[in-house]
Amino acid sequence: MTFFLWVITSMVRWIRLKIYQYEVTFAVYMLTPTEKFIFNSLILTLLSMIATGIYVYLPNHLRVIYSHLYYYWVGERPFISANLPSISSVFREGGSVMYETAKNAAVTATPIAEL
Repeated sequence: MTFFLWVITSMVRWIRLKIYQYEVTFAVYMLTPTEKFIFNSLILTLLSMIATGIYVYLPNHLRVIYSHLYYYWVGERPFISANLPSISSVFREGGSVMYETAKNAAVTATPIAEL
């Protein structure tokens, strides 16, 4: 029981230290509570927008970079299926693109018995 209490206490101290470092680094400690709320809201909104942008656009961007590097290295275009949807289109279409891709793959797949 004492070990569990020690872990909780050290975690609370660590969180308080990080909050203190954040407030001192960005001079948030000098603001009024209303200004702190506005500042923290803006920071949180900015970070969430950056995280969302990374999640939605980074995979397709990495795919494009890979295709350019492959083209420069090998001299031909890589095999990246045009049927693969981007993540943003999956969110926009509500998953119907993924369903259609899986359905098309199932229709064109060769049965194991024919091999």
